[in-house]
Amino acid sequence: MNGKQQDPGQERTRPLACPDCREGLQEYLDGTLDKKLSLRFFLHLRDCGSCQHEYEQLQGLFELLENLPRHEAPADFDEAILASVPYAAYRAMEPLRRERVPVYLEEHFLPRLVRSPITRLTGLAVAAVGVGAALVSAGPDWLPVVAVVGVVPELLVRLQGLGRRVIAPGRAEG
Repeated sequence: MNGKQQDPGQERTRPLACPDCREGLQEYLDGTLDKKLSLRFFLHLRDCGSCQHEYEQLQGLFELLENLPRHEAPADFDEAILASVPYAAYRAMEPLRRERVPVYLEEHFLPRLVRSPITRLTGLAVAAVGVGAALVSAGPDWLPVVAVVGVVPELLVRLQGLGRRVIAPGRAEG
């Protein structure tokens, strides 16, 4: 290893640099860092007056925000907001309000070759021949495996369609 290459383990043990510290102060304050990284922040803040000052300012801001009085929204808040939105704009935002179907349920997720009617029919025909040959005990031992593989494209398309039908009513209710 030459002097320019860094050991990945060395990255986790080297002292924290000021830009890295300032970038991660939010996570440090939130307590979402793992123990080793949190310790690196603690040690850096202990030794760096500039970062310590920024930490104290950020901590003070959070304390100030937490101590602000709570305010309830007026009872007619929703109606007032909806009244201020033109209907055309509201309608144009429909795709943003609607819950999206998971990507794996979108039709284009499966390759076109798998969705092709020819592939699906050929697969079913191969499966039928494989099952028929297995029932009469004729043919090689690997024929049942071919039968199962033949069913896969049809099974994938059917499961995807079932998933869309199950999720679509849930979206309409919400």
